[in-house]
Amino acid sequence: MMLNVVTVREAVQRAKADGLPVTEYTLRRRIKTGAIPVRTVGSKALLFYPNLTAFLRCDNGADNAPATNAAASGIRRAGM
Repeated sequence: MMLNVVTVREAVQRAKADGLPVTEYTLRRRIKTGAIPVRTVGSKALLFYPNLTAFLRCDNGADNAPATNAAASGIRRAGM
C-alpha cells in the first residue's frame, strides 16, 4: 500500500513510476514558490501526493503559471 503523504524525494520517485516526469530540483522550486503546498516536519517537507499529480496534470483546466522570482527581475545598477 502506498501512502499519500510523501517526502520530496519519494514524490519524485513515485511520479516517475507513474509516468509523470519531474525532477527533484523542479519540485523543490515549485514548493518554494508556493505552487505546491507542503507541511514541514523538522527539516523535511511532506506533501500530499494527489496534490502533486493534480498540479502536474493541470487538473484545474488551466495551464500552470510559470514560476516567478522577484529577485531576478532585472539588472540593478551598481553604485558608483
